[in-house]
Amino acid sequence: MKHAWLLFAGLAAGAGWHDARATDTTGVPALSATPPEAQWVQRSLNYTYFGFTAKYSCDGLRDTVRNVLLALGARKQDLKIKSQGCIKLQGPESFPGVSAQFSVLVPVTPDDIGKVGRAAANPTQWKTVDLVRLNQVGRDAAPCELLEQLKAKALPLFTSRNLQFSSSCYPHAITPGEIRFTVDVLQPASTAPAAGAAPAPAA
Repeated sequence: MKHAWLLFAGLAAGAGWHDARATDTTGVPALSATPPEAQWVQRSLNYTYFGFTAKYSCDGLRDTVRNVLLALGARKQDLKIKSQGCIKLQGPESFPGVSAQFSVLVPVTPDDIGKVGRAAANPTQWKTVDLVRLNQVGRDAAPCELLEQLKAKALPLFTSRNLQFSSSCYPHAITPGEIRFTVDVLQPASTAPAAGAAPAPAA
């Protein structure tokens, strides 16, 4: 992967490390099968990457996180993201981070429409995003540790459902570990597929 370096430091010691093999199907509280009308709401993300197997340059982490945010439904025209915590001019950082401001779609309620009017309600659609496929480059494995962390830090900022997640990330492992990360996210109604996304199956 461009801007990323895999550091192979032997097999993990095993004891005490997290092994999320079970499928996680949690997400936003149940929503109807019909895509809800939604309004744009501002969100912010401050995230520092802590990884043992994959290391990122500041630019590499920033670009990867930007792609994930866009795939999850961040509005491109007002997405602002910058690197933070960087001390090197180039090469992998120990603890690179990003700060991001962006808008996401949140379902409107009747009270919302009463306050802001019908014009603020946008038609939407559910799209299934495969973040593992999105972050694979050629034969390079997807960044297991990074996706685990973004599931906890970034995904709750979006409207989503039907999360399918499993991971066997081991720090310092010879291989990065296997990971599965697909989720339905709320995006503007359009016939054009978003990056890394496919139309969600009918419920």
